[in-house]
Amino acid sequence: MKITFVHLGRENLGIEYLSASLKRAGHKVFLAHDPGLFSREDNILYVPFLEKFFSRKKAVLNEVEKSNPDIVAFSVYTSTYPWALDVAGEVKKKIGAKIVFGGIHATLVPETVIQNDVVDYVVEGEGEGALLDLVEALSSKKESLNIPNVWTRKNGTVVHTPIRPLIADLDSLPLPDKALFEDGINHSDDYMIMTSRGCRFGCHYCCESYLRALYGKGYFRRRSVSSVIQELTEMKQKYNFKRVMFFDSVFFNDRKWLEALLKEYQRKISVPFRCQGHVAYADAEIIEMMKEAGCYGIDFGVQTFNEEIRKKILNRFETNEEIKKAFKNCDQAGLRYNVDLIFSLPLMKEDDYLFALEFVEGCRYLNRIKCFNLCYYPKLKITQKAKELGLISESDMAAFEKGAGGDFFHTDGIGDPAEKRMKDSFRKLYKVYPLLPGFFRRWMLGDKRYLCFHWLPKPMVVLAQLIIGILHRDLRFYTYLSYYWGQLMKRYKYRYHDNKTYQKQ
Repeated sequence: MKITFVHLGRENLGIEYLSASLKRAGHKVFLAHDPGLFSREDNILYVPFLEKFFSRKKAVLNEVEKSNPDIVAFSVYTSTYPWALDVAGEVKKKIGAKIVFGGIHATLVPETVIQNDVVDYVVEGEGEGALLDLVEALSSKKESLNIPNVWTRKNGTVVHTPIRPLIADLDSLPLPDKALFEDGINHSDDYMIMTSRGCRFGCHYCCESYLRALYGKGYFRRRSVSSVIQELTEMKQKYNFKRVMFFDSVFFNDRKWLEALLKEYQRKISVPFRCQGHVAYADAEIIEMMKEAGCYGIDFGVQTFNEEIRKKILNRFETNEEIKKAFKNCDQAGLRYNVDLIFSLPLMKEDDYLFALEFVEGCRYLNRIKCFNLCYYPKLKITQKAKELGLISESDMAAFEKGAGGDFFHTDGIGDPAEKRMKDSFRKLYKVYPLLPGFFRRWMLGDKRYLCFHWLPKPMVVLAQLIIGILHRDLRFYTYLSYYWGQLMKRYKYRYHDNKTYQKQ
């Protein structure tokens, strides 16, 4: 059969694994892709008027139609769900393909997604086996009502099945189909790889906590060192990549495995890499080991420096002392690190935003303070907690199920003007903070002078971040430059030259 995936946003490893599994079984796979340049899915630059100009929605619809698929599949986040429904509706009007929705939003609320007339099937949870079974059933025109993980409708009644067991052996999966995104993503700049699935933590704001509860014991799994090195070796030969991004929730939580991997990585791959980490595992020995192996950056998801909020609201139990120690270990090793902070957490006050600046003062190798908005996703414990505190209503929760989860990167819908100015000031200040001299930082913290940053023009904030990237020799900064330049050239070519669509088979 012919399956066309439709995707809004950047590279999606989940779709690549699904495609690889389908192709291994002999099916043909296509991709209709809108990178969402300058949209709210763009975590770097959100520019509404440019979003409209660079939108590929019409091109995506044309690509789907030209691929003449039997099945059109969407892997959706809460934020992309409305867009996907809109595209699926247009596809339904033009062609008779079956529509399948999967991804994290479909897993959180499959009972809501399947109620849409344009959706024929919903794949809940891990999709490789379920989607392949569904495709095989439709190909042979067999009954498709009893496939584990799959929801559908029959005679107006919703039919669903139990969750199938997890894929215990990740090494058994084919390597991700990187070719699918080749025209939209330059894998030679920064190769994205996952060495594990799941997470050992249960943070209440994160969808991983829902999946962990759904699957129970054994949710966290890790690939073998040989499997990871095999993928990197093959893809290095194919793409000659300059850098690697390990996209695991927490990369270095297994010392023995990490030691073995880094030894082989240095010997066979030997390019700079970055990863996401947790302060509880960032002891001096591991940080030094990572630095020596070529790590140039770690993202630490601290979220807030208020220990009480971190523990009671986020279900995070690391202490500020542990965070200080992790930062100090990175400083001593000369390893750059980013700090992720979430705005608008329940019970969060102005002093908490101010305390974050005081906490990171003196962190010599702090690269960036990354700012995110709290987004309420369906069925997560933080969403229920916010309802109990009166921050959101029952109607809000119903809206979240329909895709009104907020904007993770750019706006958070604050109604109170004074609060909006305060948070906007801290957001801008955090982004330029590593560039400010010490004496100015100290002066600015007095008499609430930091609130003046509300007036700092956004172009100056962007310029400051560019300067920080250059001064810190942040290799990810160069990846972003290459990405935007490549996307702009593709849009220029599409609009003004040959008007060809791009797909990968």
